[in-house]
Amino acid sequence: MDESPIAQLLGGVDELDVDAAAAMFAGDGRLLTVDGRRAQGREAVRDLLRDFLAALRSSTHRITAQWQHENVWIAEVEATYELRDWRQLTALPRAFVLRDGPAGIADLRVYGSHERPLGETPKGEKGTWIGERWMPPL
Repeated sequence: MDESPIAQLLGGVDELDVDAAAAMFAGDGRLLTVDGRRAQGREAVRDLLRDFLAALRSSTHRITAQWQHENVWIAEVEATYELRDWRQLTALPRAFVLRDGPAGIADLRVYGSHERPLGETPKGEKGTWIGERWMPPL
């Protein structure tokens, strides 16, 4: 079996190659990120991916399980990121649902656990960082 479109996309993302990742989308392709941001159309997807990758020094994704039915791919993924400020976020669980089309990715939805954007840090909130996790006050 050829490499899945999810694996191909994550290859571009892990290389921090916005253009390679965006080029996989159809002209009217849609993207929903784990933090709820949305884009429709290749240029809007490129802008969203550029914003996402700008917060990163490095990115690694590991597909732990994957299924395909016709033109739909579903994958369980572990994501590890090193942010520009050197913080590391490791083994974040992700679920990818990708609908492929003849012109490229028609729709990609990435799900996680109600996360904030990667580069965002809590402001004005009491609490502390323990390792890579924000712990609110009790």
